[in-house]
Amino acid sequence: MLRIIGTFILIYLIFRILTAYVFPWIVKWYLNRAKKKFYEQNPHSADSQHRKKKGDMTITYKDDTTRPDTEGLGEYTDFEDIKE
Repeated sequence: MLRIIGTFILIYLIFRILTAYVFPWIVKWYLNRAKKKFYEQNPHSADSQHRKKKGDMTITYKDDTTRPDTEGLGEYTDFEDIKE
């Protein structure tokens, strides 16, 4: 009877060690491998993720050289308020 209880305790301790140390290491290794493979297949995704750090600020300016096409929109009419 003590041998069966000892076996259960030993199995429990081994399972606890595996779930606390070994399984997280295996999952971390697998996720890093999958992430590396993803960025190799999608290099454009790595630009936005790896260059910016948390808290970094970027300023982009609107290009003023491009004007909308106003040809064919009609005639400009200036209205004035009339006091009565």
